[in-house]
Amino acid sequence: MNFELYWFYFLIGIIFILIEVFTLTFYFLPIALAALLTGFFAIFFDNIYIHGSVFVLSSIMLLFLISKWRKSRFLKPKDSHFIVGLVGQMGLVVEEFKSQQNTGKVKIFSDIWEIYWDSHHEKIIVELKVGDRVKVTSVQGNKVIVEKLKI
Repeated sequence: MNFELYWFYFLIGIIFILIEVFTLTFYFLPIALAALLTGFFAIFFDNIYIHGSVFVLSSIMLLFLISKWRKSRFLKPKDSHFIVGLVGQMGLVVEEFKSQQNTGKVKIFSDIWEIYWDSHHEKIIVELKVGDRVKVTSVQGNKVIVEKLKI
């Protein structure tokens, strides 16, 4: 029985794909794809040095490309969708807001947010008392800038 080497590479590639499916780290995916690519080359070329070269070069290249894709995909700012939904929402003041030193808190939906003191909005927000209804105008990190609603 003559064992063809490309089956070995395909088997290694499938094993590393299964490992990647269960770990989701993106570290095993370049090795799996490089093994599958090496198996494809092993069908046409019988030289073990070509197999080694294809495997090493393709795994380095795929590791670089997948890590760049992973960084661009998963390291985007996460607050963009939530902040867009938060701006314009109504809230209720649950802690008085008087000055920069005494920042208050506002309840929006079921979350409590700290009110952000912004010198540009100083004339809009003079004093907020417990029970005042406010509207979110913008978000600064984990704090909100609000304006008092006139009822």
